[in-house]
Amino acid sequence: MRRKWAVLAVMLVMTALLGGCLFRSPDDLYRQPERSVGYEKLNNAIRVVRMGLESEFGVRVEDATILSGDNTANIQLQDLDGDGRRESAVTFLRVPGIEKPIKIYIFTQIGEEYVVTGVVEGEASAIHAIDYAQINGEGRKELAVNWQINTGAYQLGVYTLDGVDIPDEETVNAPPAVNRGRSRAELAGNELLLTRCSVASDSSSGCRLLDMDLDTRTEVLVTRMDASGLSSQVELYGWQDGALESVALAELSTGITSINRIRTNYLAGEYDQPALYVTSTLSDGSRAIDVVAYVRGEFKNVAMGDAGVSREVIQGYTEINPTDVNQDEVAELPSPYQLPSYGESASSNFWLIDWAQYDERGHRNHVLTTYHNMSDGWYLEIPESWRDQITISRNDQVTGRREVVFSLWRGDEEEPRPFLSVYRVSNSGRSSSVEENWVVLREEENIIYAARFHENGWNSGLDELDLLERFNTIQRSWYNE
Repeated sequence: MRRKWAVLAVMLVMTALLGGCLFRSPDDLYRQPERSVGYEKLNNAIRVVRMGLESEFGVRVEDATILSGDNTANIQLQDLDGDGRRESAVTFLRVPGIEKPIKIYIFTQIGEEYVVTGVVEGEASAIHAIDYAQINGEGRKELAVNWQINTGAYQLGVYTLDGVDIPDEETVNAPPAVNRGRSRAELAGNELLLTRCSVASDSSSGCRLLDMDLDTRTEVLVTRMDASGLSSQVELYGWQDGALESVALAELSTGITSINRIRTNYLAGEYDQPALYVTSTLSDGSRAIDVVAYVRGEFKNVAMGDAGVSREVIQGYTEINPTDVNQDEVAELPSPYQLPSYGESASSNFWLIDWAQYDERGHRNHVLTTYHNMSDGWYLEIPESWRDQITISRNDQVTGRREVVFSLWRGDEEEPRPFLSVYRVSNSGRSSSVEENWVVLREEENIIYAARFHENGWNSGLDELDLLERFNTIQRSWYNE
């Protein structure tokens, strides 16, 4: 009886505590979460601007499109004054049919209100990418906007808001007769730079904001491809004598027909020297990788060869890109070489990849060698003792199992001797998928990676622990970031 009363008491307490959620009306349960006061204030400020533009131009105002980059949201909260608080909101509007249809409005939170404290306008069809950085060394961060003029044509514009006054809270709260609205001309950011800019075929922007010379001030890098293929360049702009000026040029490989990928990373060394890695296609279909950086006070392409083409040229196996393979925060450049094949196997096109880094002195240094299985999503670090000793083949005869076989190469006349197999297995039941003598290398959702050493195979110098250390899955962001 005592137990029943105790249970009843607990139920009454739970009823009282949960009454606010479990016993609410259906309308309450499906109601959207309440928006914050700040959100409503910002949304109302944007609505007022949108209505004003529609009244002025007599057309419906649209949201502008941002195509790529790290900042693609239509409303972006930013810390433009560098105080650690994201007090500014940037939004992007498009007014069809006028000379400068793209309008970027910057709102600053003053007290409880959001007030327009800057406008940037562009003669473009869309915004390819936008970034923010302190370039002139004072005031608010500058906006670097990669405008898409039309398909295949881009311009980089850099704008400062330092000339636009930010009102104080007293002014914002003053009566309309005192606090009159400012015109777009009064709110317009000052254009520091407007220049042609190339974009890579993977949509990576040809503009980068980096402190290239490590002087604590951000510089602007602009990549341009010459349609004739003769003089593609990276131009460096820096703040000098109160203006954003061109301070240096670095040549890219001669003969470029398209730019495929533009990425930033570092050179090896103790100074974390930034570098720009540009992958391009040459007229013969091969790919050149140019590495642009400051080396010993000179802005240059450290990978440039004597013939005006990068020393880093990939032929035959072009689906691999510069990658931080060993995860030391420095990009490695790939140099694939094809393995020998035995007989007339249809699956004889296998490659190993030597990876190298450039250091802050401009020297190229070998780092490691891998076999990358792009289709199965894994790679294996290859010991140096295997060089010129192995070949690779496939065996996909078992449904749900993809096998890569490493074998000792014994010349064109003698069949290779298998010593290691690596498997990618569909995880439809571990007991039926992975055999007892296999070592599991990695388990992911619905996929198991495993390996086994062949009996009477070549002594490769590796054991199961070595395999675990040398095996990795390929991170998608390496190739799509």
